[in-house]
Amino acid sequence: MRTLVTGGAGCIGSDLAAALLSQGHEVLVVDNLSSGKLDHIEPLLGLPKFRFMGGDLEDGSMLDSAMAGIDMVWHFAANPDVKFVEGEPTDKDLRQNTICTYNVLEAMRKHGVKQLAFSSTSAVYGVSPVQPIPESAFFPRPISLYGATKLACEGMISAFGNLFGMRCWIFRFVNIVGPKVRKKGRTVVGDFIARLQQNPGSLLILGDGQQAKSYLLTEECVAAMLFAVEHANESLNVFNLGCDDWLQVTSIADLVVRAMGLSGVSYEFTGGEGGWPGDVPRFRLDVGAINRLGWRAKLNSEQAVEQAVQSTLRMMQASR
Repeated sequence: MRTLVTGGAGCIGSDLAAALLSQGHEVLVVDNLSSGKLDHIEPLLGLPKFRFMGGDLEDGSMLDSAMAGIDMVWHFAANPDVKFVEGEPTDKDLRQNTICTYNVLEAMRKHGVKQLAFSSTSAVYGVSPVQPIPESAFFPRPISLYGATKLACEGMISAFGNLFGMRCWIFRFVNIVGPKVRKKGRTVVGDFIARLQQNPGSLLILGDGQQAKSYLLTEECVAAMLFAVEHANESLNVFNLGCDDWLQVTSIADLVVRAMGLSGVSYEFTGGEGGWPGDVPRFRLDVGAINRLGWRAKLNSEQAVEQAVQSTLRMMQASR
């Protein structure tokens, strides 16, 4: 199968590209490298079934060229940072998430591409009174521009799929962790390690430290998506991806401190229930649908974070 992975130089997209190649697919990665890194796909460059195209999904002509001859699209390109920073343009998520997703769908329509897998987010649910949150949660109410624009993407995917005979898979992730640290939208593991490298005696933690969320390793996320695409055959397939538990932020800090061999580290908190405006302080997804399909996470949240911390530190050490 000839596959296109948008955002394929990112943390998840690059691992997905490698997995698709291992299954014998041809893979074209399109990435503008605003947050992805060429280092992530360096092991793939030069492989006979792999191609890289630098470009932005806001460029319709580039996307039209990339889509020619493609059988399936894995759409991972997006603004990687859920946080809204005061003073930034409020249309950033609209352009990088919603408009770019429309451009992908329209290019698919023009070229007759009938299969799409999409990386959505648990942020579409907002603050839910129901925990764990099922895919059928009534009237999701996102509280961030990131979550709102991802929910808009899901709506367009549903409409394009219905109107133009596409089969689509939508994946709502919990927090994904692994050894690859983003340039932007840094994960909590990378953030804590970077802060402690700068100041080993003190760690600033956003919010009150009581935030509790689910975590999944990148490799398990990729395995779940590939499994779902192979086994779920409805015209529209929506899955929460994660595990059955959650982990407090202070527990993650403890794991990082211990892994770095530090002691006597004081924690300082910025205060407030959430870490930033639009942060959902506590969420756990109902992953029953993907479990019933036949896939289940091997690691719980604490085990996933612990492995991510160890592998991140090893990768940082090797790159010095």
